[in-house]
Amino acid sequence: MASGALAVRDLSVSYGKAVRALRRVSLEVPEGSVTAVLGANGAGKTTLLRAISGTLSFHRGAVEGGEISLGDRTLSGLRPSAVVAAGVVQVPEGRRVFGRLSVEENLKAGALGAPDRSGVAEARGRVLELFPVLAERAKQRAGLLSGGEQQMLAIGRALMARPKVLLLDEPTLGLAPLMAERISETIIEINRQGTAVLLIEQNAALALELAATAHVLEVGEVTLHGDAAELAASDEIRRRYLGVAIKGEGGEGEGGAAEAGEELRLERPPTLERWAG
Repeated sequence: MASGALAVRDLSVSYGKAVRALRRVSLEVPEGSVTAVLGANGAGKTTLLRAISGTLSFHRGAVEGGEISLGDRTLSGLRPSAVVAAGVVQVPEGRRVFGRLSVEENLKAGALGAPDRSGVAEARGRVLELFPVLAERAKQRAGLLSGGEQQMLAIGRALMARPKVLLLDEPTLGLAPLMAERISETIIEINRQGTAVLLIEQNAALALELAATAHVLEVGEVTLHGDAAELAASDEIRRRYLGVAIKGEGGEGEGGAAEAGEELRLERPPTLERWAG
């Protein structure tokens, strides 16, 4: 394992000792990379992030087995604050900001998890460079921001702790296409600056474009994993997660969706046309 890699080994998680949400899940997020996790609703994606960030107990979940580590440091069993201090920070699904606090106060709250105070000003500068609108809205209550601006603030607040690994749970969910594009561009830039990202994203096509490697979760188990580009090209992923009908396969009627004419095509997300060079 690389010295700065986030590693999950044989992780099993249950809720209330009755519902097994994850079964011996293993994956690695190499230092400075983007790794995506795909899967249908209920596959265990959010549970995985909760286990890594140490917040499972808030949702009545518990780790039954396995190990989570960052480099040579074990994260298993640590309090959420200790996980953040170690360098792993989660941005939960749903743009959860402190609505009654100002934008500036939200960013200051994020800095409380930093391992030391020496880099807070630098982190703030980085966040405002990534999201200039947050500087314009610094005194505004976070609850009055648009959905996209709240997502920017949620990511910015997480970056204030200067994480080595950023856990993103559905960062473009519910956003307008242009705002989703903006968030996607920002993920690329965050990663380019050296922060590793573990990405859960509803838009599988986008996730596979952003990531170097990907894992597919089904009913709490990893069923596929590998190079993201290779997975995006596989018939199984294209059919099940990218909405592409494969010629010669049946569906409704004898020929399925392909019977109506040519094969459906997966369009490259416009965000990444520019970044691909």
